[in-house]
Amino acid sequence: MRPMNTRRLGLGGSGFAFPVSAVVLAAAAVGMVSPRSFESAHASQPPASAEQAASAPVPPSAAQPPTDDAETEPAPPIATRTFETPAAMVINYVTSGSASGFEALTRRMVQALAASEDGQLQALAAGWTMYRLVEPGPNNNAVFVWLFDPVVPDANYAVPQLLNELFPAEVQQLYESYMQSFGMGQTPLELQPVVLVDDPG
Repeated sequence: MRPMNTRRLGLGGSGFAFPVSAVVLAAAAVGMVSPRSFESAHASQPPASAEQAASAPVPPSAAQPPTDDAETEPAPPIATRTFETPAAMVINYVTSGSASGFEALTRRMVQALAASEDGQLQALAAGWTMYRLVEPGPNNNAVFVWLFDPVVPDANYAVPQLLNELFPAEVQQLYESYMQSFGMGQTPLELQPVVLVDDPG
């Protein structure tokens, strides 16, 4: 398994293992890439576990038999983040005071993925690398980049769901810490490879 990197990179780009990321990282550092939400809009709260759902109090209206006029409220969807390209990255803009905690949480999450008995979760860990820009980003945010190479097809990369699956007893605390660490949010980018050298064969 390839270990998760936490290399600190500047704008020179000489240390990049993934060529296209140099331009994106440089743009992020000077604010050319606009941050936007990585998680689903429904990820404002961590997903409830099956035990939590079973123990949740039932509102009085739910105890009444359904009527023709009653409208059934749909359950909130599960937070999802999948990628359709062979590789992807997420640029994370983290407040300077939360940088060490964000780095530690990412490391703990990827280590738990690698230790999982689920083959898909192990594959997530194997393809997950993290970098940190040497220079501060916009608003003095620390800029961390998650590089997913290769992307695991159809895998859910949404952090709320991963935290819920990996750390069900701590999900609320970890989720709040994760969400509060952001300064300017996140920018997800799906990456298509570009052939630079033709195959002589």
